[in-house]
Amino acid sequence: MGQYDRHVFVCTSGETCPTQGDTERFVKILRAGAQKAGRSDVRINKSGCFSQCGHGPMIVVYPEDVWYAGVRESDLEEILTSHIIGGQPVDRLRYDPGVKGANKLDIAANGVASGQPATPPVAAAGPGWTRVCGADEVPVNGMKEFPVGDVNVLIVSTGSGFVAYQALCPHEAVRLEDGVHDGAVLTCLEHMWQFDVHTGAPLGDAEAGLKSYRLKQESGELYVGLDA
Repeated sequence: MGQYDRHVFVCTSGETCPTQGDTERFVKILRAGAQKAGRSDVRINKSGCFSQCGHGPMIVVYPEDVWYAGVRESDLEEILTSHIIGGQPVDRLRYDPGVKGANKLDIAANGVASGQPATPPVAAAGPGWTRVCGADEVPVNGMKEFPVGDVNVLIVSTGSGFVAYQALCPHEAVRLEDGVHDGAVLTCLEHMWQFDVHTGAPLGDAEAGLKSYRLKQESGELYVGLDA
């Protein structure tokens, strides 16, 4: 046995897994769950591509060498409790394509597997507005970073709506997506700079606030105005 009882790998930088689910959030949830259970002998790691593109999001658990495919956020508690902590794999999520090695689906330019209907394009919200994402792509009461043109934007679900800010902390350019918020205060965990989640104003020891962007929701889609 190595240094850890179980070693878990979540694909966060493959060609398709990050587009099929919020895999960065998956890592946070699993790490928090293992820590809460007092399992210092469990290691949760971000991983590169497993060369199984189109079957994601994917998670692999060692030493059992169990591969999970099509994982949803709602499946994580079962994977954590049953397998990672309890040692019993979740059979309904197991991945077994019947072939060894790479097994990528033919993904079209729009990110949809061949033979599946493509999602119709979303119309622009008007001059000065750029689509960011679907509202359901942002974790409820959470936050997620998205590329918009030449900049990255942090979309925050405050519990009562959405706000948009610069993606990096003004202190040392750390990704704010890796921080936390409680509906009132957004905290960068690198050096604990804090900001008002609704306005971006600096709180406590923070010496600068967050640049905000105009944001609106229309037909379930979120748009920002980058000229603000």
